[in-house]
Amino acid sequence: MTGRILQFEVRSLTRTSLLPALAGIFIITAAVALYYGRSVMVTHKATLDSIQRDYHQQYIKLYKQLDADTSTAQGKTDYIMASHPAVVDYRLHRTVFHPPAPLSLLAIGMSDMATYYFPVTIKQNFVPAEEKINNPEYLLSGNFDGAFLLIYLLPLAAICLSYNLLAQEKEQGTLALLVIQKGSITGTLLLRLLVRYLILLMGVLLITVAGVWLSGSAHFPWQAFLAWLGVSAAYTALWMAMIWFILSWNTTAAANLVIMLCTWLVLLVVIPALFRLGTQSTGTTDNTATYASRQREIEWDTWELPQKQLLDSFYAGHPQYYNQQAYDTSAASSRRLMAYFELVAKRMQRIMAGQENANRLDMQAITASYHYNPAVYTQTLLNSIARTDIADYACFNRQANVFREQWKQFFYRLHFNGRKFTAADYKTLPAYEPVYDVNSATRWWKGMTYLLLLTAGWLLAGITVLWKRHVRHDH
Repeated sequence: MTGRILQFEVRSLTRTSLLPALAGIFIITAAVALYYGRSVMVTHKATLDSIQRDYHQQYIKLYKQLDADTSTAQGKTDYIMASHPAVVDYRLHRTVFHPPAPLSLLAIGMSDMATYYFPVTIKQNFVPAEEKINNPEYLLSGNFDGAFLLIYLLPLAAICLSYNLLAQEKEQGTLALLVIQKGSITGTLLLRLLVRYLILLMGVLLITVAGVWLSGSAHFPWQAFLAWLGVSAAYTALWMAMIWFILSWNTTAAANLVIMLCTWLVLLVVIPALFRLGTQSTGTTDNTATYASRQREIEWDTWELPQKQLLDSFYAGHPQYYNQQAYDTSAASSRRLMAYFELVAKRMQRIMAGQENANRLDMQAITASYHYNPAVYTQTLLNSIARTDIADYACFNRQANVFREQWKQFFYRLHFNGRKFTAADYKTLPAYEPVYDVNSATRWWKGMTYLLLLTAGWLLAGITVLWKRHVRHDH
């Protein structure tokens, strides 16, 4: 009997124009979302590849200058440049980067706005080298990617397929026939909803497979692939459970449609807007012009400090570099310059601590709102799977700060010991290895479990309503 009901559902859906129309809309929107997401990914990959090529060219050129003929003026200049730590730091600085993940084209997230690469030198720059001028219409509309399709459009498709599931069948008399054959309106209705749920999941599977294929990943990202399908399936199941709860009240098709659309509006527009207003920071702001002005002021004030005071402040934090030439400030020594860069960085970090603390409090408030904001929670989970969430870029910045310290320590041992750069030093230059947040997978499964618990709650609520209203006896 279950097979007959499933066969009946498939036939009834294919005979109407609704399912082909939704399928056509889905294919078109999915193609646009994948094209747009892939263009962002390709741009990021091309930028990072260009940076790597430029670095290798500079490395080979400077490394060869170690063998320059010092008997000539040009050869002597080339050798001095190749062996001076400050020149190597400037010309061969490393660029730390956050590489696009295989599924990043499905969820652009913060990748089009957050800084995904920046140079690392001894001199730390707290002002972005480039500030994008964004189109207001682009900022207003946001990104049309695979995650947007799943979060916003998939629930609308579920509503279109299910809003008249009970009312129309009751008016046409087919529901009574199904109940007689099946014996339970609850089981029949759940089975028919399951058919629609599986149809939607097929669409999710298609767009996910297409996204992985377009990413050109050398290895199939099984963990991210399964996590994406799991979160998408749990989110879609939540919507089907809420639709089931609305249908269980046995109202008219028009009333069901209005209630479902209002539910969509509340969950996807009203609640996120309210939480966004509640988490807006009123404290410090990361204004670029303000940071640039403060950094200039600090640089001027720090440069005016007495040389001994400047060096003492450096040795207080780095006593391992204190030696017999600790206060050598001759033209050939770069000790004062290194101490100057270090003190400027510390003073700027104290100024930015307020902004960082405000950002941390905002993130805590947003994270706390996830349990009341399932749409934003799902968006965050999908962004995390694609490695484009704000938490991923925070992890990237922490890794960059760790590498910066490693880079500085490598050059400090040369500057404060009066050493020149050698071929061995070139080969042991610190290299940055990007690593994604290892705690992300735990958040994915935790979020998936929470969405499934919500789904179970709405399903039980719908079953309870059906029993209390004695729908089966009414038919």
